[in-house]
Amino acid sequence: MAKHAHVVANERLEHQVSWCRAFAEGLRRHGWQVTVSGAPAPSDMLVLWGTRCQAAIGTQKTTGGEVCILERGYLGDRTTWTSVSFGGGLNNRGIFRGPFHDGSRWDRHHAHLLKSWRRRDGYALLIGQVPGDQSIAGVDIAAWYSRTAAELNSAGWDVRLRPHPVAVQRGYSCAVDDVPAVGGDLANALEGAGIVVTFNSNTGVESVLAGASTITMDEGAMAWPVTSHSVGDPIVTPDRIAWAHWLAWCQYTREEISSGFCWDSVRQSPTMPIVPDPAYAA
Repeated sequence: MAKHAHVVANERLEHQVSWCRAFAEGLRRHGWQVTVSGAPAPSDMLVLWGTRCQAAIGTQKTTGGEVCILERGYLGDRTTWTSVSFGGGLNNRGIFRGPFHDGSRWDRHHAHLLKSWRRRDGYALLIGQVPGDQSIAGVDIAAWYSRTAAELNSAGWDVRLRPHPVAVQRGYSCAVDDVPAVGGDLANALEGAGIVVTFNSNTGVESVLAGASTITMDEGAMAWPVTSHSVGDPIVTPDRIAWAHWLAWCQYTREEISSGFCWDSVRQSPTMPIVPDPAYAA
């Protein structure tokens, strides 16, 4: 008997509808029966955009069914890639599957993004996030900014905050006492940074790829394996190649998803944990 997947998309959000329909098509090419709707229901596999439907995720797990999470990608233009994970966790709290030992995907699509580690003086760049975002659920991010800025100041850093553009657009207060804000292009902000500090923003991926030593403070960060995790930690510059190869298999284009290539990649490949090289550069 064919397995049944229930794919859920918010019909008011075009990106969810288009990506979820593509995922449904890819499953059908592999013999799945698929229902696409705006409301979750238990099935062999529940496919959701994001992790806001915690009640549905909990119900699905109690029935023994699988949970698949789709979200924005991590490398390049994030709107043209979608991440595919399992288990119901967001970003690094999810379970990714793929042939992570195969570096050809990284080499073909993303190798140009990786810059050499750079060690130099500069400011500590505090990365802003969007209040209410799934990745910081339950976290008082404004209090985190203030607390972390104070820790960085005590450690001798000149601290600057780059508010998230979406937070600014939505009118959230992004000010932190005595911390100047840095606007404009992210690449320019990273260029002047001696270290980049984020709770769990995907900007951490961009800063690590740009060669800026980075601190991530939540395990949900996709850059967690190749970063420090507190202001008091030593600055680390590990080998990033295994991590980069892993990232390349965490996301797919719409065509790869609808063709069935994505499902062929994730359905039977074992999950391989990414462990950073302990031999950090000096």
